[in-house]
Amino acid sequence: MQNSAPADSTSAVTSTPQSLLLAFLGMHLLRRPIAISGGCIVEIFGWLDVGQSATRSLLARMTERGILERSKHGRNTFYALTPRGSAVLDDGSRKVWRGAGDADWDGTWTTVALSVPEDSRHLRHRARSRLGWSGFGYVPSGLWVAPRRHDVQSILGAEFADTDITVMVGRTSPPTSDESLVATAYDLDAISDRYMEFSDRWGRTPVDLNAEDAFAARIRLQAHWLSLGRADPLLPTALLPERWPATTADTIFRKLDSEFERASNGLELMRRSTISR
Repeated sequence: MQNSAPADSTSAVTSTPQSLLLAFLGMHLLRRPIAISGGCIVEIFGWLDVGQSATRSLLARMTERGILERSKHGRNTFYALTPRGSAVLDDGSRKVWRGAGDADWDGTWTTVALSVPEDSRHLRHRARSRLGWSGFGYVPSGLWVAPRRHDVQSILGAEFADTDITVMVGRTSPPTSDESLVATAYDLDAISDRYMEFSDRWGRTPVDLNAEDAFAARIRLQAHWLSLGRADPLLPTALLPERWPATTADTIFRKLDSEFERASNGLELMRRSTISR
């Protein structure tokens, strides 16, 4: 495959093999009753500079975790999403297509305090991960906070049923302000820098790529964009600085994704490596 993109654009965007695979699965398997051959995935990930053994190990891990299910058709192995995998990727898809800002906010915050028993310390990491993914920030007083009303029970899941959790919904009151709470709970400067880096890298990307290059570039693009979604709490517009760079980045993402999809549409490798389930 010809690497048409310059070294300082798409090829400079580094993502983990797992994030690339999740992007690929979300793009091509989510909400579609199909399975893709392992050989096809290995070849595509070669375009992404991920080795054959690393790709096959990743597919095995995703199968063990219940994200993928494996089946044999003749001499070929095919992979499809499980219901759990579909749920995980559907959640990620909402982050990918989230939009750059939301003006709808009634001024309320959800506040969470939780105490994890010493014999369940593994739950602390899961709580941080799940609350952070849902837009919560952590303040030094030991509280998790997020604008708007949130269903914390659904966010944390059934395994936290026996954990001491306090959830409150309300507005800030002096000496606390919305602005001071945002400044304490979120590192907006770091998030802003990541959006500007995204725009700098992808805004200079050529779009006249052949089908294989465009296919690989689209996977990299979506993996990079989703990594920003993990870091961005998606605060209401009223809580964001003026000229928030996510707006420009979102425009670049949507334009490039559409152009890469059009350029790679009908890729022969995908057509001959996909079966209906």
